[in-house]
Amino acid sequence: MRGQITCCDYLPMAWRSLMEHRLRSLLTMLGVLVGVASVLLLISMVQGIKAEVTQQIEQFGVNLLFVVPGRINASQPFNPMSILGLSTLTPEDVQAVQSVPGVKRAVPIMFIAGGARNGDRWAATAIVLATEATWQDIRKTPSAEGRFFTPAEETERVCVLAHGVKQELFGQEPAVGKQVVINRVPFRVIGVLQQDESSSIFGNAGWDYLIYLPLRAAQQAMRSDQIHRIVVQAVPGVEPEGLIGQIREVMRQSHLGNEDFSVLTSKDLLKLVYTVLSLLQIALAGISSISLIVGGVGIMNIMLVSVTERTREIGIRKASGAKQRDIFWQFLIEAVTLSLTGGVLGIVVATVAIEVFRRTTVLKPQITPGAIALAFGVSVLVGVVFGVAPAIRAARKEPADALRYE
Repeated sequence: MRGQITCCDYLPMAWRSLMEHRLRSLLTMLGVLVGVASVLLLISMVQGIKAEVTQQIEQFGVNLLFVVPGRINASQPFNPMSILGLSTLTPEDVQAVQSVPGVKRAVPIMFIAGGARNGDRWAATAIVLATEATWQDIRKTPSAEGRFFTPAEETERVCVLAHGVKQELFGQEPAVGKQVVINRVPFRVIGVLQQDESSSIFGNAGWDYLIYLPLRAAQQAMRSDQIHRIVVQAVPGVEPEGLIGQIREVMRQSHLGNEDFSVLTSKDLLKLVYTVLSLLQIALAGISSISLIVGGVGIMNIMLVSVTERTREIGIRKASGAKQRDIFWQFLIEAVTLSLTGGVLGIVVATVAIEVFRRTTVLKPQITPGAIALAFGVSVLVGVVFGVAPAIRAARKEPADALRYE
């Protein structure tokens, strides 16, 4: 065996050493494989959810503002009032916002819990949304049956079903002219919207699982005047951000100086969602990275065993002229190779799993070059961090003692 080796010799030597103990090497890199695969899969899942949320919000359009109850911002993304189902918004607020120059329309929204029923058939997870006829001007959805309700019908107990709800309640039968019961109150179906072709990760919380009611009829039927959201559409050519100050001012006047509301743009909504998802991603990645630590400890353990097994080899190489740094780099590169191989296999496993999710579920994970680069970097880092101690131990062995080792 040569005492002096070049940098190009380290990697083949490390690979030959790992191949001599294939099963042991495979079991050792399993922790890194699982850790890299799980972290990469979770990051891809969150990226897919971010893309889906962005698409859902952007379907509204970029010229919209949203008035919501309670004070929320990026540092406090959760809205306690909304969680409790409370709202400080009133019909007077809608009129005040509508009077702001540059506002094309202000549409109130009221959410109603309870789902819908047609005889023995339930759509328990459907979202019941009471609004005005002008909603169709904000989010235009063609009708598959019938039509959307008109301003003249805003006091009548009629409803419009999205495609998914119609399928749950009526199947393939026509729905127009029939009744559905919402919170024990019957509403006559006058329209069914066309199917939303974009499959949503939100399942029954997507656009295909909405029921639209006229606002005033719903308020009378539910004996509630609450308004949970006000969707504000700007006049074409007017930047929504430029209206925030004016809307906030008229809202303060309507609320007697209290600012118990928030005015958000689509970008603000995305920032809030991204904040929550980023926190979730960090938490999940942190939990998944435990397996990386376990894998790193496994690598360090097996490399220490390898140093002990190869003590005589180390003595022979040092007696042949190898320096401490040669021994150090040999064992460190073995550890990095072991970790990096596990990382590469983890990337392959995660890629396959992502493709399976994309083909078999509504989840659309997105694997990015940055995530792959991060996986490679983490694999190398684990090998370096947990390979240094065994490499130092090997490099410090005395040639005479190593040659006498049995």
